[in-house]
Amino acid sequence: MAKETKEIKLLGFNFTRIDARKFNFQRNIGAKSDIKIDSIEKSRLDLLNEDALKFGFSFEINYGEVGDILIEGFMVLKLDSKAHKEVLSMWKDKKIPQGIRLVVLNIVLQKCSLKSLQLEEELGLPFHMRMPSFQPSPESEKSGKSKQK
Repeated sequence: MAKETKEIKLLGFNFTRIDARKFNFQRNIGAKSDIKIDSIEKSRLDLLNEDALKFGFSFEINYGEVGDILIEGFMVLKLDSKAHKEVLSMWKDKKIPQGIRLVVLNIVLQKCSLKSLQLEEELGLPFHMRMPSFQPSPESEKSGKSKQK
């Protein structure tokens, strides 16, 4: 049996709040992050004459006593009519179908991680995710080349 695919289109993405603070400096800081879907509501797209869903979200990185980053916003997604109804029905219990939930969280993670990296650089906070770096490989020591990891 073929796996059912649901068409999901990202129609809009906006930040509504960006708050980044650095209190003091410490070495070896751990960062804890959290993503929440705060709201889901119907959104009427008059230009396209279609219904869509507006997902409110919050993305937070906490560095304990060192600082924090909070980003809030929303995205507008166009789903097929069956998925649209299913999301609204399940959201009454604050649940979302797994496939759609993963799409929403991945979009938030991608967009907010990029913004957070910029803020971390500007404030001198440690990056919340591991950045790519070059590492020597056994053959590179002989040839003088490096390998990206």
